[in-house]
Amino acid sequence: MRRMTFNRYFLRLYLFNFFATLIAIFALIYLIDLVELSRRSVTDDQPFAVVALFSAMRVPAFVEQAFPFVVLFSSIFTLLSLNRRLELVVARAAGVSIWQILLPFIAGSIFLGLFATFVYNPLSASAKAYAARIEAGTDGVDLSSQAFQTPWLRQNENGVSSIIGAKQVAENGRVLSNATAFVIGRDGTVETRIDAPRAELVEQEWILYRPRVTRIGYTPRDLVEYRLPTSLRPEYIENRLADPETISIWELGSKIDVAASLGFNSMAFSMQYHTLIARPALFVAMTLLAATVATRFSRTGQSGRVFVSGVVAGFVLYVVTFLAQALGSNDVVPPIVAAWFPVLAAGLFGVTILLHQEDG
Repeated sequence: MRRMTFNRYFLRLYLFNFFATLIAIFALIYLIDLVELSRRSVTDDQPFAVVALFSAMRVPAFVEQAFPFVVLFSSIFTLLSLNRRLELVVARAAGVSIWQILLPFIAGSIFLGLFATFVYNPLSASAKAYAARIEAGTDGVDLSSQAFQTPWLRQNENGVSSIIGAKQVAENGRVLSNATAFVIGRDGTVETRIDAPRAELVEQEWILYRPRVTRIGYTPRDLVEYRLPTSLRPEYIENRLADPETISIWELGSKIDVAASLGFNSMAFSMQYHTLIARPALFVAMTLLAATVATRFSRTGQSGRVFVSGVVAGFVLYVVTFLAQALGSNDVVPPIVAAWFPVLAAGLFGVTILLHQEDG
């Protein structure tokens, strides 16, 4: 009974510090993003309510990337506060091992990892997809301020050959935001350029709304709409242009299957899927890293050094994880290996250090 009370006390402190840190980071990121949008004078072109909603829909995805650091900081802060109040010293003096002390932290990290993977991620993906729909309906105003980051798609239908690209894709590949298309002549040269704030895929043709059409040797013309024949399918467009972060874990499996059936490279989606599956284990690894620097008794003046040591360890793990994700997304290494190797390496490192500190 006393052991259960002990575990609940530590778990409650850990979860409270986690959610307090999460709320603070969410508010900070939202404020920074909103100020950045205002600095670029986006509010001059769009109502402030639209910009505020767009920023709010983007923030969950940013916060999701910071989750491992939230776990690390909250673990370090909780253990340091327990250390400074001598509660860990009393627990160790009573014969409680470091593993018994960390048990509620590990259980809390597993719970938070499962929550972040299967509950928060679908909400974050839906919010980011909604932000893409908001940008697709802003009449060409570039809210995200991103350059072309997606591949150009070649299409040929009804004797018309062209290529098309866009900054954002929405509605499962049926809507493009800030689209640009080039019509290719029979001799292989560009005949026409079409720039449109929005393009919709309707019955094997793109409808580009309010486009500016530019032809070599002619003055650019602004039209109400421009219809461009296409042979592309929404599934193809989504798999080539969609951001994996806009797809929830519940849909990633089917997207991977669709990409494989169409003969596309699905490694980016597969990497995202395995990264999400490995997230609970990553949170546990972050907790173990925090324990290696925060469970030993330290005076008040040494807390800063302990905190910096934990941040450096977390940053190194983050860099390794980022590089592994890049390798997995580009099919250099299998995605499952790229997702799990940094987690297992960090976990084994933390366990080794704790065993050394505990038993010498």
